[in-house]
Amino acid sequence: MTQETPSELSQYGSTYLPATYVKFVESSGARVVPIFVNQSDSEYEDLFQSLNGLLLPGGVLDDQLMTSGYGRAGKMFYDLAKKKYDENGDLFPILGICQGYELLTRLAAGEDLLVSLESNDENLNLTMSQGYRNSRIFGDAADWILEALQNYAVTYNYHSFSVTPQDFNNSQPLRNTFKIVSTSRNDEARDFVSIIEGNGYPFYGIQFHPEKPIFVSSPETNIKHDVLSVNVSRYFADFFVSEARKSNHSFESIQEESAALIYNFNTVNLNGLENLDDVYFFQVPQNNTTH
Repeated sequence: MTQETPSELSQYGSTYLPATYVKFVESSGARVVPIFVNQSDSEYEDLFQSLNGLLLPGGVLDDQLMTSGYGRAGKMFYDLAKKKYDENGDLFPILGICQGYELLTRLAAGEDLLVSLESNDENLNLTMSQGYRNSRIFGDAADWILEALQNYAVTYNYHSFSVTPQDFNNSQPLRNTFKIVSTSRNDEARDFVSIIEGNGYPFYGIQFHPEKPIFVSSPETNIKHDVLSVNVSRYFADFFVSEARKSNHSFESIQEESAALIYNFNTVNLNGLENLDDVYFFQVPQNNTTH
């Protein structure tokens, strides 16, 4: 999913997608199609039938999250994925990272449960919830991956908001759709929900940034690039792509697929501006009509 470009970068294009998310899924054998914001419902319905999953990236939309094109398009795919799963068990996995995780909680809860809870430039470990070994996301994980996640600070966090375990458990609509797989504790000793998984639905939300240890090298951050951090990050990419392989959606032709792929676009190197390096920018006309 692309999203609206911050005003300070608008000269490059109206929407953008950090290349780190593209590389993240490509590293596990998938190919990427950018989903442009502010397009028609019919276009999103066609794309839903053509794609094998959706990654909702992090970003800085904050209080514009639900009114943005990113939020509208994300809701469209989320609603379609739920509807098709309920109707016939159709699998369309959705992975929300940071801002994407926050969007999933708002869509499922039907309200904003996010609270100001910073974990900016922190590497944290996970506290697993009871029964985590029965989750899809960790059911087949190697013991050393789980040990690293629990005993070492290998998840890179950069967020200002999150959902507390108490608020999650107090929301019946949220608990109807998701379960808590893990929590984390920031440097102020405040707990937040760090991984959620759909109850049946192939939906996953991750508050931290698994794409960064592999593909972001910035001397101004605390992002780790050690063997454990990189392999843990690769685990999440491999898991999501393995879920996408279970989807039987496809484009109607090779030509249509080729025309939609990210390879038709070039990146812009921002050299760390706004904490971004290689970024895809798009100048996309708005088409908010629904039909």
